[in-house]
Amino acid sequence: MRLSEIAGVCCAGFAFLLASIRLPAGEVRNEAGPASLILCNGKIWTVDRNRPVAQAVALRGSKILKVGGDAEILALKGSGTEVIDLHGRLVLPGFNDAHTHFENAVGWFFQVMVMAVNDQADLLGQLRAATDRVPPGMWITGGDWSTFAWQAAQKKNLPGWQGLVPDLAAVDAVTPHHPVLLRRFDRRYFINTAGMALAAIGEASGAGYERDPATGRLTGMLGSAAGELVEKLLPPDTRAKKLVGARGVLREFNRVGLTSIQDIARIDEISQRQLFPMFVERSYSDVGIYRDLIRTGELTVRVHALTPLETWADLAGVGIGPGSGDAFLSFGALKDFVDGSLMFAPVEGKTGSFTFRFKGEAAMQRNITAADRAGFDIGIHVLGDKALHLLLNWYEAAVAANGPRDRRFRMIHAWYASPEDLARAGKLRLIADVTPHQLLDQGVGALESKLGAERAKSAFAWRTMIEQGVRVDLVSDLPGLFNKTAISPFDPLKNIYSAITRKDPAHPDGPAFHPEQCLTIEEAIEAYTINPAYASREENRKGSITAGKLADLVVLSRDILTSKPEEILRTRVVCTIFDGKVVYRAP
Repeated sequence: MRLSEIAGVCCAGFAFLLASIRLPAGEVRNEAGPASLILCNGKIWTVDRNRPVAQAVALRGSKILKVGGDAEILALKGSGTEVIDLHGRLVLPGFNDAHTHFENAVGWFFQVMVMAVNDQADLLGQLRAATDRVPPGMWITGGDWSTFAWQAAQKKNLPGWQGLVPDLAAVDAVTPHHPVLLRRFDRRYFINTAGMALAAIGEASGAGYERDPATGRLTGMLGSAAGELVEKLLPPDTRAKKLVGARGVLREFNRVGLTSIQDIARIDEISQRQLFPMFVERSYSDVGIYRDLIRTGELTVRVHALTPLETWADLAGVGIGPGSGDAFLSFGALKDFVDGSLMFAPVEGKTGSFTFRFKGEAAMQRNITAADRAGFDIGIHVLGDKALHLLLNWYEAAVAANGPRDRRFRMIHAWYASPEDLARAGKLRLIADVTPHQLLDQGVGALESKLGAERAKSAFAWRTMIEQGVRVDLVSDLPGLFNKTAISPFDPLKNIYSAITRKDPAHPDGPAFHPEQCLTIEEAIEAYTINPAYASREENRKGSITAGKLADLVVLSRDILTSKPEEILRTRVVCTIFDGKVVYRAP
């Protein structure tokens, strides 16, 4: 499955006219020289309250030169200026996804998401899409196909149920230049002919390699032991391979208008010195990937790295501190995890528990207080009422111990909050990274049943957060659950739709979950632009279309400010500008 398909994005049928407009000789030039790029004849929604709307914007190099009316902006055109006639289209600041797991997404780039697949046509479609993005000769992997169908069959107690057995000839036809290895729900495997050639599997191979009873030929199905042996032969995830995937993910980011991300990241030099009790850094991206892309000029999003809270004291040794970095890769925020689900006043006996990543209350309090004293900002992933309540205790204790300062503390996801804790969060002036699909994936009816009507009111109370003084970011949590049972939509337009309707983009006619908690369209745009810039202390250089700020912009196919909500789902990014350069144009 392509990442673009995960997000439900389709650009077919949308065209965008990029035309050069020539003015008579003698055009007016700014003292510092003409603009390098001008966007005119449109609606510029600046997210700058000093000038919310304009017609045109001029860029010079990597910065915004001027925002204003067509005439004054076109006066900045020189002989080498590219001019984009917007034809009335909407321009916004480039989108900023404040919570991603980039290296995980890079790993998924080479995989097909097949847990829900139990149909030959569906499998072939996903493999065909994977061959479009993965370079020839590189492995395509995936697992565990037929899982959901098997689980459904178990619940129904269906005798004789069989999972899908792929047809080798059909798979070979769509993957002639890519080796493929897939795992099934029962830990059997499938390998295509190109994969067999690399693994030296042939007609003379012995037990564990399934054969057609009529012809005696290999079918591609492998027993568990044989499949595990092949899996051990797969090439390692070298930096070179990760950079291939990274370039592909960046293309998808730019295609949906993303020009900044805030990524859960680690410094490999520090990680390699640790003895971990469990794989606690499995969701942290290696910052080295970004540094390699910067060196080659291929990084087309700005990255603010949230590094592990527990390593705060080690960062100075590698030259990282609060506010360090530059406009391409910046630091200063720390991340940790507390998963608790329902632990206070459980409903119908449903409770949660802390996960393997939680190091204990004393350790969390100690690390938060010490890192705060050193000037770092902190964001903690909290799933559940108790997790959030404890986090607020720790933040309050750090403030009491270290005194007042400008803090940009976050509560990430913030499930099942109580009204009292939302009020506390507001007093602390916290930032909430909220993930619309996590609400919608749980199901409107299921949440009411799970929590009860009263507790459900504040479970995902985004409007209440804003009213209490919490600043809200809309985030994706890309790519999804580590076990691949849920995939995160990362298209900002889809997440904006969900934020202003509290509905699933896949079911726009369905019910809304507590619609009184919807954001306005203006608030949702801020939650993808200026708010995340504030969260990373970069509101003075990005997040709005303001003269002097970085030239990161997105052009949309329609005006989502005046459109009906369902029209947002039909809106497409037609141009993405990063660092003053067009990095994506719609076909």
